[in-house]
Amino acid sequence: MSDFSSLTGKFRIHKEPPHKPPGKVTKRPRESLSCNQCKSAKLRCNRRQPCSSCARKDEPALCSYQRTSPGSSHSASAEDRLAHLESLVKDLMQNPNLGRSGNNTVGDQSLKDPRVADQNLDEGRYVGSTHWSAILDDIQELKTAVARREHTPEPSPETLSPPPGSNKEMLIFGLPSDYPLEQVMDQHLPSKVEVDRLVAIYFQGESFIIPFIHTLQFQRQYRAFWDDPKHVSPLWLSMLFSICSVSTLIRGTVGISPTSKEDVIAEACQLLEASGKCLVRGEYYRPQPLVLEALIMYAQCKNMQSLDPSREAGAIFGMVVRMAHEMGYHRDPDSLGSFSPFEGEMRRRLWALCKQVDLMVSFQLGLPSNICLENCDTKSPRNLTDSDFDVDTKVLPPSRSEDQPIGLLWFIVKDRQMVSFYKVCRDALSFHEKSHTEIQQLDSEIRRMYTTIPSVLRTRPLAESLTDPPFLIMTRIYVEFIYLKSLCVFHRKYMTRGNRLSTESCMEAGQRLVRQFIEIYSELSPGGQLYGHRWMLTNFTMNDFLLGVMVLCLVVHIHRRGPESSVIKPQTEETIRPLLKQAHAICVEKSSASRDARYVSRAITALLDGPVTRVGAPALPVDQQTYSTMDGTSLGWLDPFYIEDNEGLDWGLLDSLLSNQPEEEESG
Repeated sequence: MSDFSSLTGKFRIHKEPPHKPPGKVTKRPRESLSCNQCKSAKLRCNRRQPCSSCARKDEPALCSYQRTSPGSSHSASAEDRLAHLESLVKDLMQNPNLGRSGNNTVGDQSLKDPRVADQNLDEGRYVGSTHWSAILDDIQELKTAVARREHTPEPSPETLSPPPGSNKEMLIFGLPSDYPLEQVMDQHLPSKVEVDRLVAIYFQGESFIIPFIHTLQFQRQYRAFWDDPKHVSPLWLSMLFSICSVSTLIRGTVGISPTSKEDVIAEACQLLEASGKCLVRGEYYRPQPLVLEALIMYAQCKNMQSLDPSREAGAIFGMVVRMAHEMGYHRDPDSLGSFSPFEGEMRRRLWALCKQVDLMVSFQLGLPSNICLENCDTKSPRNLTDSDFDVDTKVLPPSRSEDQPIGLLWFIVKDRQMVSFYKVCRDALSFHEKSHTEIQQLDSEIRRMYTTIPSVLRTRPLAESLTDPPFLIMTRIYVEFIYLKSLCVFHRKYMTRGNRLSTESCMEAGQRLVRQFIEIYSELSPGGQLYGHRWMLTNFTMNDFLLGVMVLCLVVHIHRRGPESSVIKPQTEETIRPLLKQAHAICVEKSSASRDARYVSRAITALLDGPVTRVGAPALPVDQQTYSTMDGTSLGWLDPFYIEDNEGLDWGLLDSLLSNQPEEEESG
């Protein structure tokens, strides 16, 4: 860091009033930085007129500030600001690491810094200590003091004229004025009776209810909407259209829709289009109330349209995470801002969802997460039902017991698992290889996290779940698969390097994952226990299944190409082959709906029909250019499992090859 010692003391104003004796210090009154209401209630004030606290209490008229006389206080205020700025510079001299995000931990005193807490979160103006504006806040106050003294006020950004030919409202998806709400509702909104039915389907579906939707609050908002549709928030209306779109797909999947499958898809797309128009109308790009909720629900609809990962949904979730940071959701409400118990808990629910969805979607797409957990201190939400608290709650009740699958238990358990899953994904994308000791440590952490899962959410044979609701059965699978894919992803690269612990862990987790999916899938088929709820099979679960299948393919390949002393024994392949054959049948069945399933089915075929050789034994002659599978598909150079050098096996390259088949193969 540059030497600031030469600058120390240079910023002090030493000019004394001519009528005062030199050196005499006069104590000057300071202008209040909080309104009278916030000061008496000992609340943090954001210094606006009216401030956020008074506006939230519907008391804007009572928001007033104690002002000092305009004469002598301005130069004193300027001197105070400069003194504070000099203090900040000295702190940076003494500790250069103060501005780094790594110091932004839970125990840091900066959590209670009123300068940070006074940010207007409703308008998304939160900044952390690494941002240049954290110091500029003090400089801005200096500018204001000097401007008052000189009677030359600065023009606000709103008064500045845009450059000729520009349009400050131009959005990437169009202008808000292009989509008047009345026109959108006239074109896309079904009748109230129909919307009532769709909303009921959504909330009865359970696993698709977004945790940040408080059912009691939503019912009040829903009634108010029909009482006065013209004054609805565009972002809330976007959420309603998204709910209707999801419910339309669910209704079509379970076979209770009066229209054909093609009409169901068309109707759902029309409703989703209306949701997008409302997002544009509501200026989705601007941090504001309901914008995150509306964007997440829109992305949820996009993600439900395919069994393959949605890159469009991934892009939207990336925008959501960035905006959530900007609005301070990664900081716990107790440390930041003045929030009611209800507001704070709903913020925790939304941030927990951001963490889970961002990490899972990033994992699907093979990309790093947009969230760094080390820079977050938001607590996990409590295990409460929506009937346990509401907007007028003064003190949150304690979390419910975890021996019953009520409230947000499944959601909270998933939130706990994100800690170890985050470390797994970070290691998988890292160029650094862990030592054996480090492998053991993270493996133990993953397994220790699994022990915290309540027994009611542990998977069990379907024969022992005959009286359990479908939602509970599927959420058990969701929670279990996070644990199993954590083991698969973490140990995969170390298995290819011969690590015994990783090989055994990967084999066990892969077999368990595939076996459980096969059992569930049979019950999702016609006549099965879960057939009426087959819409619960999402691309997240399908992606986990394909991951487990490919891990088993890798196990077989390593066994065939490895030495006789390998950890993988011949009986292991004998156990895995029947699983791969059943997995192949599922992939073939889903190949029309999932491109990924189609490619994995070809990989399984190549493995099961290929030559079985071991190191040192002559391989059967295979023409790599004309190699064909049992379904008649020519893989050619895509045959990935017969590489002479096991260490040269690039599993990531295999994934990319299988997802980039030539166009003529896709049409076939």
